[in-house]
Amino acid sequence: MYRYIVLAVALLFSFNVKAQSISASDLDAVARSAKGNSIMFAAPLSDEDAAYQQEMRAREEYERQMREREEYERQMKAREEAMKKAEAERRKALKPVNLFGNSLKIYAVVNGDVVTSRDMQDRANAFVATTQIPITDQNKKIVLDKVLQGAVDEKIKLQEAKKNGIQISEKELEEGVKVFAKSNGVSVAEFKQMLKSAQVNEKAFKEQMKAEMAWARLVQKKAAQSANVSRNEVKKAIDSITRDTQKQKFMVSEIVIHKKDGAHIGELVQTLRQDPRFELYAMQFSQSPTARNGGRLGWVSSEQLADALSQKLQKMKEGEVSDAVLLGSDYYILKLEKKYTPGVDKMPIPSEEEVKEMLENKKLEEIAEKYLRDLRNKAIIDRKA
Repeated sequence: MYRYIVLAVALLFSFNVKAQSISASDLDAVARSAKGNSIMFAAPLSDEDAAYQQEMRAREEYERQMREREEYERQMKAREEAMKKAEAERRKALKPVNLFGNSLKIYAVVNGDVVTSRDMQDRANAFVATTQIPITDQNKKIVLDKVLQGAVDEKIKLQEAKKNGIQISEKELEEGVKVFAKSNGVSVAEFKQMLKSAQVNEKAFKEQMKAEMAWARLVQKKAAQSANVSRNEVKKAIDSITRDTQKQKFMVSEIVIHKKDGAHIGELVQTLRQDPRFELYAMQFSQSPTARNGGRLGWVSSEQLADALSQKLQKMKEGEVSDAVLLGSDYYILKLEKKYTPGVDKMPIPSEEEVKEMLENKKLEEIAEKYLRDLRNKAIIDRKA
């Protein structure tokens, strides 16, 4: 074995091996001419290849952008079709519905004045036309209760205005219609056509408007002295607002529904989460005195609310609508407009003029509410339905 190893070594050294020197430039030339795929020895791209590669990248980017654009357009088209379908369904739901059949029925007698099913139908159609809220199986009862109460109050207001010598002329009524139409962004002719399309009797609509105009004038007359606000009242209100800046507060609106009318309260909550017109629904459906203000409670602190409502607000985000909370005999639905945290947020302090106007409006509303409540209590009202 040892003899074979020695022989192999001898043979190896018997060859005359001479190393050849290669310069770095030669090595570089060889590497650049190599056809292999090694990155280390890859040859640089020619101008033509570089231009081709850049063109391919640009084409890929263009195709990607086109695919994104096509997907965006597809989504927009689907959204547009869904909106058209929803609008068609909404318009269909807003079409006048015959709620009382063809027979004439007396629904109430108010101090001798009659409210008929025709009056109710006209006012129900006007409700849908002016609010754009359809009458459904879920809200039918509460809408009709509201319509009937509105018709009864209308009779009471007109009777009291007449007793106090307040008259609304035809000219004033036409001016009121002009103002109403303008506030809705349409001409008088367009507005009257809208009433016709909604099957709202123009005479019935004007009667409603006359009642509200006469009532506003009557309340102003009755409250001429008692609605005045003193400088001391303004100062106390500002001091109270300033002290409240040390407490966490919530800007809240509410809708209150009596438990006996709350069979479809869940559907109302879902509607409010899809339709941003919370104030409008509060004005139409809420059975709280705050309904006249669109359900607005303003800034309130936790101490001013029942524990269940305060706890619910603590967990809500701004703009969110709560589930219905049952307290006693009423359901409460809350909308959190804003949240104020002391030391984090800055609470604006209103000016003396703003506070004075707020207090005057509050007094006027309280006077009007009490006045109407007293008239209702004195009135002889015979409800037939």
